[in-house]
Amino acid sequence: MQRARVCANRYEALPLLPRGGTVVEVGVAYGDFTRSLLDILQPDAFIAIDSFGIVPETEPWGRTILREQGVSHYDYYAGQFHSYIETGKMTIKKGLSWEMLAELPDNSVDYMYIDADHSYQAVAREARALAPKMKENGIVTFNDYTYFNYITMEGYGVPAVVHEFMQEQHYEMLYLCLHPQGFYDVVLRRMG
Repeated sequence: MQRARVCANRYEALPLLPRGGTVVEVGVAYGDFTRSLLDILQPDAFIAIDSFGIVPETEPWGRTILREQGVSHYDYYAGQFHSYIETGKMTIKKGLSWEMLAELPDNSVDYMYIDADHSYQAVAREARALAPKMKENGIVTFNDYTYFNYITMEGYGVPAVVHEFMQEQHYEMLYLCLHPQGFYDVVLRRMG
């Protein structure tokens, strides 16, 4: 953490990251952050990974988009990025994050954003799966770097996994991105 900077939010960190290359987003939800990643990082290739399990009856964050439009989670997301998919710039992988990550070629990812299941077990599986996929100078961001979600009243394993990952894989923290409700992001890069 010697050289880490604090950013006001995750959006402030994006312009500080390299452009182009292969970008992977794990846990895309409705695609709000996907749009920012595409617009700011301008990747050559974008891989979206999600289980696409949001259903109209139990949409999170007070949203009703799927119910109002009468579409599935997958169809809603894919519809927003139709032009990227058509040109081959975006690939969507539906399934468990660590299984989808295992399918990626080793040393192929420039930037990865992790925001799926926040349990220790799931994040640890993602961390193990993503480690060999990152290029030597690749950058990883873990979302929701907090021990407890006071909204859903559940514990999160993200900080513990991040600390283990940094030590085992020799990563350093570049940015700590603040969030008004304490759901921080940490941006990491391999040392050396």
